[in-house]
Amino acid sequence: MKTLSGVLGALVVAAAAVLVLVGTDRSEAAATEAPPPAAAVGSSSAAVSLVSPAPHSIEAGPESPVELVLAQPLDPGDFDPAALSVFGRWSGVMTGSVQLSDDGRRIRFDPGEPFHAGESVTASLRAGEKLAAGGAMETGFAWNFWIRPQAGSLDMIDRGARTVLDDGEKHVQPYGAYAGDFNGDGYPDIAIPNEVSADVRVMFNDGKGDYNEFRVLDIPGGSWPSPNEGADFNGDGLTDFVVGNAGNDLVSVFLADGEGWFELGSNIESGQNVRGVCIGDFDQDGWPDVAAVNMSVGPEESRGNVAMLLNNADGTGDLRRASEIASPGQGEKTCATADVNNDGLPDLLVGAYFTDEVLTYLGDGRGNLELGTRVRAGGKPWMIVAGDVNGDGNVDVMSANREGNNVGVLLGDGAGGFADPVEYETGESPLAVDVGDIDGDGDLDVVTSDFEGNSFTVHENAGDGTLVNPRSYAASTNGSCVVIHDRDLDGDLDLTGVDETDDKIFLLENPGG
Repeated sequence: MKTLSGVLGALVVAAAAVLVLVGTDRSEAAATEAPPPAAAVGSSSAAVSLVSPAPHSIEAGPESPVELVLAQPLDPGDFDPAALSVFGRWSGVMTGSVQLSDDGRRIRFDPGEPFHAGESVTASLRAGEKLAAGGAMETGFAWNFWIRPQAGSLDMIDRGARTVLDDGEKHVQPYGAYAGDFNGDGYPDIAIPNEVSADVRVMFNDGKGDYNEFRVLDIPGGSWPSPNEGADFNGDGLTDFVVGNAGNDLVSVFLADGEGWFELGSNIESGQNVRGVCIGDFDQDGWPDVAAVNMSVGPEESRGNVAMLLNNADGTGDLRRASEIASPGQGEKTCATADVNNDGLPDLLVGAYFTDEVLTYLGDGRGNLELGTRVRAGGKPWMIVAGDVNGDGNVDVMSANREGNNVGVLLGDGAGGFADPVEYETGESPLAVDVGDIDGDGDLDVVTSDFEGNSFTVHENAGDGTLVNPRSYAASTNGSCVVIHDRDLDGDLDLTGVDETDDKIFLLENPGG
C-alpha cells in the first residue's frame, strides 16, 4: 500500500534578520513603491489588521517585501527582529532586514535574496512580543502567499530519466520528494525517501537543473518511509527535513550540518503507520512543529489519529509528542497545512481514505486542534494539497482520489467550510497531486501522478478553479509522485516526476512562455 509525501502548505520557521527602527513616514513611503497585493485580515485576528502580500495570493515578485500593520503597536525598544520569520518552500529560510516603524504599528521585511519563482512562502509573526501599552501579544499571525513565476508553458520538454539506484541495487521504491536547497548554492536539491531500502536519497542539483549525483542517508529504525517535508527545526538558518515511517510509528527529523549533509535529530514515536507529516507553527512560539497523520494497522473499521509533535524551542530541533487528536474518519493517509478560516492561525486538513472525506481541524494558536468540517473528497484520497485555485482569497483543497481516477477540487468558503468536490478525470489510479502556476498566468495549475496510468497529468486552470486541457507525460512503469519547482532557476516552473517501480526520476522542463 502506498503512502504520501507531506505537503506543502505552509512552513513556519525562525529567520535571521536585522532590526532597523525607522520613522513612520519613511516606512509608509517605502510601502507605496510598487507594493505587492495586500489584504485586511479578519476580526478574529487580535494581532494584525493588514498584511502584504495578501494571504493566498499569487502576485508577489521574487524580491517583494513582506509587511504587517498591527492592531496594537509594539514596543520598539523591546522588539525582537527574529519574531518575524519567512520561509520559502524551496529557497528555505529567507534572511533580510526587518524594519519597525517608530510608532510600532508597521513591520516590514526586505528579503536579502530573491525568492524562487513560483514557490509557496509562509510568513509568521510569533506571539509574545511586548506591546507599547504594556503586556504582550496573546496571538501571533501566519499566512501563506505565492511568488508569481515568469510566463511558461504547459507543454513540457522531456529531459530524460535519472536513476536513484546505487551500483548493484535492484529495487528501492522511491516515493515522495521534497525539493530544497540543502548545500546553499541556491538551486533546489531533492530528498527522496525509499520505501524498500528504508533510506533517503539526496540528489544534488548540478546548477543546470539536472541531478546526476546522490548520497544515501540511512534512517535509524526506519520502515517504509515516504511522507516528508522541510523546515528549519533548530533555528540555524539551514533547511532540515522530517520523514514519516509508514511501516511503524517513527517520525525522523534530519538536521542540516552546514556542509550539505544531515545528522539525525529527533526520532520520535508518533502513532502507528505514519502516513503524512505536515509542518506549521501550531503553538506560535516561532519554531516549526509537526502534525503527524497516523493510519492504524487493521481492517477498514480501524481509526487512526493525528499526533501533535511540538518543537522544544531550545535550538536542538527536538520534537515532543504533546497530544493525540482522535479522528472520526477511517484510513487517515494524507494531510496539508493551511489557514482555512483566515484567522492567521495554521489549521490542518486530513484526507481519510476509507471514508472518502477531507477533515478540517482548526488550530487555536496554542498547539491544539479542534475538528471542524467533514466533506466528501470525490473518491478515496491518497494525497491532498491546499491552495487558492479560484482566486477568491480563500484556501481550496485538491484531492488525488485513487479509486475514483480523478482529482477532486473542493472550493473553500474562507470560514473553514468547503463545497462538494468537482471531479476531474485523471489517468488511472492517481497517487499524488501538487499545484503551481506552471504557465505563469496568475493561477494555480494542478498536476497528478497516475500510478496505473503510468503518467504525470498536467491540468490547466481556466482561472476560476475549473481544470481544462489535460496533458499527460509518460513515466516508464508507474507514475507515483511529482514535484513542481523551478529546477533550473530560469523563472518558470518545471516538473520532476518519480517512478517508484522503475526507481527513476523524470525531468520535464518548462520551455517558457
